[in-house]
Amino acid sequence: MNLRFVQTPADLTVFDTPVSAAAELLQIDPAQVAALASEGLQHRLDPLRGMLFDYADVVNAGASSNSGLTVPELGQRMLMRFAAGTSQSWLRPITWTVTVHLPVGRRGVLAAAVPDLRAEGVEALDAADSDVPAPTVPAGRQSEPFRVRVRLAGERFDIDNASVRAAFDDHVEAFTSGRVVYQTIAESLRAEYRRAWELGIADCVVASAVLTDRLRDSGLRARTRRGYLLGLLGSDHAWTEVHEQGRWKPLDVVFAHLAADDADEFRQACCGSRFNRLLPGAVKAGAPLVTDTDGGPGPKWAFAGVTSRMESAAATGVR
Repeated sequence: MNLRFVQTPADLTVFDTPVSAAAELLQIDPAQVAALASEGLQHRLDPLRGMLFDYADVVNAGASSNSGLTVPELGQRMLMRFAAGTSQSWLRPITWTVTVHLPVGRRGVLAAAVPDLRAEGVEALDAADSDVPAPTVPAGRQSEPFRVRVRLAGERFDIDNASVRAAFDDHVEAFTSGRVVYQTIAESLRAEYRRAWELGIADCVVASAVLTDRLRDSGLRARTRRGYLLGLLGSDHAWTEVHEQGRWKPLDVVFAHLAADDADEFRQACCGSRFNRLLPGAVKAGAPLVTDTDGGPGPKWAFAGVTSRMESAAATGVR
């Protein structure tokens, strides 16, 4: 397994992932994890827990392995399956039941963003006979478990402003050409998104923040949004929105980059369209969805506590 990625900068690393967890993520045995450490995967030795790794580094080791068997590779494949379908599969209204019950963090209770039920394309529905309560706050985060039932409707929009389309295409091309490499970014580095971009690495949070800044510098109204990407696995996602013709239109550079080579229609839709798999969080633009007891960004593995179930699907839908 080659370490073909940029590891988290030393001043931002969080060594909290033990060998056992790394082995599970990478689908290898502990001895092979130790071998990765000897090959340069950064780590530290804890007197009680043994060898510890940065979680983002472990995920990137798996994603770049090309084995097709690691948890990160399988997860990304499942999360992007919907993009392989027709426009009906990512635009039609879908009813989802979303449950957020975060695990306890290593430093205490975690809090998750409640969904923005007033966002365009989001319709709140009654959660009949639910044994998990609805969110107790209309915005922000809460540590108590919550469940929502929503209908998400996608809609096809085009971007009229040629400079916005050019900026979007340029950012997609940055990934395509290899000037910027897509990989998991630690939340600490996400907060320094310009630094990540200059290092030549980005994820959805970094890419959307950089594009938002570029559009704002051009005098346009733009913002970064973060929300839950619904599907078989719990995940967060971020995208840019630009205000045009009286509405906010999404720009999703990472979705466009990750789409299959033959998914031209989906890739074009990423420049302006809203998809039925994204539930925005009711938090400050670009802010983390999960926070720890100190208010800092929560760990990525906490999204294992986010589950979603599609309640109704057309026969042509792709999950």
